[in-house]
Amino acid sequence: MRLATLFAALIIALVTSCSGSGGQKTTLPDGAALLADSAKAMRAVTTTHFAVDVQGSTPGVQLRSADGRLTREGSAQGSARVDEGRQTLELQFVIIGQTLYLRPPTGPVQKLPLSFAGAVYDPSAILNPDKGIAAGLASGTGATTEAREQADGVDSYRLRVKFPAQPLGALVPGLDPDKTSEIWVAAQGSQLVKAQFPTSYGTATVRFSDFDAPVTITPPA
Repeated sequence: MRLATLFAALIIALVTSCSGSGGQKTTLPDGAALLADSAKAMRAVTTTHFAVDVQGSTPGVQLRSADGRLTREGSAQGSARVDEGRQTLELQFVIIGQTLYLRPPTGPVQKLPLSFAGAVYDPSAILNPDKGIAAGLASGTGATTEAREQADGVDSYRLRVKFPAQPLGALVPGLDPDKTSEIWVAAQGSQLVKAQFPTSYGTATVRFSDFDAPVTITPPA
């Protein structure tokens, strides 16, 4: 009888223990701390692959998408889709120093001053520690952590945060500072994996990957 009572008590203890641990919710990291860690991590990135996708339209924004590689020094290489009147053109670009090499769909490569890129989109400052994405992240306020989930195959924390018009406005044309952005910060390493920014014309989604991978960018032949 004593053995049966002991066995029953053991079963009850096990069931209580299992149900108790199953009812606990995982505590998510503080949003402000994650945002600060991401700003610090992105400040240290030397190279990355980036992709920009623009949804919505406005006469002042020609960029539809951009994809390429870039360095902290400002060199970049990739392609961009831009609205030109009633058609969308795909352009190949290389940025080295203050020079922009632009290859249109037809015709030879054009050598232009970097300031020309500002009329459409200039990615050269994205990894600049003082005015790029790291500075933008550091300017965020009211960050809250919403979930831990996969973002483009990377284990990440999803945050909601507000960003002022500057310095991110130079990287995200038309950024709406009155609305909340969503960002995904890598659980390991704290780099920014993905961000969705509200704009006056819709949304702009930015993705980063291949952090610190070797990159060689040279002028086109």
